Amino acid sequence: MDQNTLLQKVLDNVKSSKKLPIVVFDLDDTLFSTARRNLTIIQNFSCDQGGAYPDFAQIASKLKLEDMNWSVTTALEKAGLSSTSASIKPFIGYWGSTFFTNGYDALDLPNPGAVDFANACHDAGALLYYLTGRAVGDRGLNNGMGQGTTLALTNRGFPFWRGRCELNLKTNPKEQDFEYKARALTDIKSLQGNVVATFDNEPSNCAMFYQHFPDALNFWVKTTWNPLDKSPTDTLYTISDFSRTTKQKQ
Repeated sequence: MDQNTLLQKVLDNVKSSKKLPIVVFDLDDTLFSTARRNLTIIQNFSCDQGGAYPDFAQIASKLKLEDMNWSVTTALEKAGLSSTSASIKPFIGYWGSTFFTNGYDALDLPNPGAVDFANACHDAGALLYYLTGRAVGDRGLNNGMGQGTTLALTNRGFPFWRGRCELNLKTNPKEQDFEYKARALTDIKSLQGNVVATFDNEPSNCAMFYQHFPDALNFWVKTTWNPLDKSPTDTLYTISDFSRTTKQKQ
């Protein structure tokens, strides 16, 4: 079954659902690509500290969006930066202090077809449940990722302020994403609707969705994912993005 047919089946199932249809979307590397965020952090570190680490600056000047990887250090090393470079440790600290912030997550661009497909699901009558491992931040403070996520969703054209939209973010940024999403299943089930489809880029999360919603169309969005995640994907539908023209085997 090709990708276009699979995505159309989601819309058909939304329309035919006898209960409130729910579509669950992860954000990072599912609806959004984090490549631009990672590349900008690399470039900014190079501008700020490249004088102290000329090997890093040289590699950073050559990197492009398509060079980004699930692991930003892996992307750097694949581009030629030595794993023993003195820049690695300070860069990891710099990345950790910037990647999970409002100012940087607002840089993310949608994956191909994501905005159109999310709107098509919403227009067909679905409740969109945005379930992300991002942390909301402290109340009243411009920290965490809540404000940046809201800006990214609205500025890029995803349904958000129109009703039938839920955004679930972590309150504890140190909680593991899998544990957080497992707890979020209780919230999803409390809506007493019909989970029609789920979309995530991490196989373990996809497998968890399949376990709890076996009648749904559970998708593995095969973009970038943790290489240590060896969860089986044979029960899942696999797509590369949300384009309605790309051919993809089931």
